[in-house]
Amino acid sequence: KYGMKMDMHDNMPMKDDKMNMDNIMEMKKDSMLMPHNMAMMQKDSVTFDYSTRKTYFNYDFLKAREKTTYEADLPVNDILLNLTGNMQRYVWSMNGVPLSETDKIKIKSGEVTRITLNNLTMMHHPMHLHGHYFRVINENGERSPLKHTVNVPPMQKVVIEFYNEEYGDWFFHCHVLYHMMGGMARVFSYDTPRDERMKDYPVQKLIDETDHYYSWGAARVGSNFNELFLMSSNIRNEFGLRAEVDYNQNAEIEVNYNRYLNDWVRLYAGVNTETSTPDSYDTFNTVGLVGIKYFTPYRFNVDVSMDHQLRPRIRLDRELLIFPRIFLEGEYEYRADFGWVNDLENNKSFESETQWLVGLAYIVSRNFSIQGNYNNRYGWGGGLLVRF
Repeated sequence: KYGMKMDMHDNMPMKDDKMNMDNIMEMKKDSMLMPHNMAMMQKDSVTFDYSTRKTYFNYDFLKAREKTTYEADLPVNDILLNLTGNMQRYVWSMNGVPLSETDKIKIKSGEVTRITLNNLTMMHHPMHLHGHYFRVINENGERSPLKHTVNVPPMQKVVIEFYNEEYGDWFFHCHVLYHMMGGMARVFSYDTPRDERMKDYPVQKLIDETDHYYSWGAARVGSNFNELFLMSSNIRNEFGLRAEVDYNQNAEIEVNYNRYLNDWVRLYAGVNTETSTPDSYDTFNTVGLVGIKYFTPYRFNVDVSMDHQLRPRIRLDRELLIFPRIFLEGEYEYRADFGWVNDLENNKSFESETQWLVGLAYIVSRNFSIQGNYNNRYGWGGGLLVRF
């Protein structure tokens, strides 16, 4: 007994020592990890280091409590939706087509609809489907989570799928609402009669809301000359006015209608009038013209036109942000008259005119900039740029 007691007595302190050592090691481990965790918490909540956060905050962290898979023998309808848009005009779309120019996506009851969402833009798009929960396919496979909204990060892909068990029409759209209003939406439609309670809310009304006209303008108020630009546009149609006037009774005004063929190319027709006698409002030359405008990959605006007097014109302009609040602007215009309609002075067979501008502007606020420029027709000048 004594020996047994001694063994027990001897063993107990050893066990306690081991427990104490383990506790000490755990405490040391915790104390070593605490600064790291605190630094990580500070980085996440205070400095918001996105390059770090994006490496571990994603949908792979979500795992359903039970299997969410569907029966293996169910038919699957695969759909590819590229999330697309144009920041220059702020038109948003799927597969390059806005809601107002597409048909409903037909789906059938008893099937699985699987959608691959490819974000081809540089903005996040939280995509929301009304009336359904969908599986967000992630590394958890059979236990992929159920969601009704999923964020698709820039230049990334997300795959979702849902079981078709409803009826009628269901809206699918980006939950950044001004993306939705710009056209990034679709209507999933079951092959069933529409709910009579929705009679006063036709789908066309929803579609029309994504094709409103938006208007904006800009004015250059300078010591050498003044300019005014006014625009009103929806997805395909644009109406514009451009006016230029100096302080010596020289003026030019152009009104045109533009039809967008795609995000970058538009055809237009308009009327241009300008003073035909230098430094006098007594006479104006008014012409009709047609042309094409192209917004190039390097952000140059190219405008080529011909008026009814068969005079070609080429315009080129570009703005370049060289510092956070300073941008450089340049404009170039070339006109030619080959005498095909007009009688040229001194029996000339060709006349041309060139106008160009180089300017620098400092952005004071969203609506105002201070600018200075040189125009080969009007000389040096400075003033304000106003955006509204």
